[in-house]
Amino acid sequence: MKMIPVLDILDGVAVRAVGGVRNEYRPLQSIDCQSSDPIEIARSIQARFGFNEWYIADLDGIVHRQWNCDLMEELVGQGFSLRVDLGIRSIEDLYQIGMLLEKTELILASEALADCTTLDLITSMINPEQLTFSLDLIEGTMICPEGAWGDCSIEEVIDYVQQRGLRKIIVLDLAYIGCTKGIGTLEICRQLKQKFPELEIITGGGVRTMEQISSLEQAGIHTAILGTALHNGQLNPEDLIAYRTVETDR
Repeated sequence: MKMIPVLDILDGVAVRAVGGVRNEYRPLQSIDCQSSDPIEIARSIQARFGFNEWYIADLDGIVHRQWNCDLMEELVGQGFSLRVDLGIRSIEDLYQIGMLLEKTELILASEALADCTTLDLITSMINPEQLTFSLDLIEGTMICPEGAWGDCSIEEVIDYVQQRGLRKIIVLDLAYIGCTKGIGTLEICRQLKQKFPELEIITGGGVRTMEQISSLEQAGIHTAILGTALHNGQLNPEDLIAYRTVETDR
């Protein structure tokens, strides 16, 4: 199983996301880094754990429609590979982010995407293999603009998405992000993997121990997104290197 660290960016700095209550997010304090600058934190985590790929939640774009494109460009220039949630709502947003489309892997999130027809338009413009769909939840209920998916169930939404050629699905429950309640997405990930075995399922939020990572692997999860546990030292390089070595040997 693969592991990817996450950076939540608000007002141009890395913040600690807790429970999806964004007006209470505060600058991130990461172990071995004295700054909340996203680039310095990325370098610090890279030096400590060896991660070169990041999942980026650009909250300035998601909430305020003011994207940190220059910052993303700099991270790419530093050699980092990015999967970015920019809060894309419409086709027009794609023109705002410009060349970033060619340099990052774009995440289309249920929280932001205006409706399913917007997904149709985007997949007609961009190779679906370069896109990831994020199923955003609060306590197990999908977050989306009113009326965006009608009366569709979560499984029906994912079926629609995969019919449009997307093969990578992120499952995030905001209520569990940065908290100590454990993993809130394990059961739904297990169900989705059973129904759609060809999909690459990615999840995060509350992942803090190797035992939890093992439970995700047993459920068939392809990638775990790691945040707080990296920044506060709950997960250490020795644990992750050993685990990744085992995965590589299989």
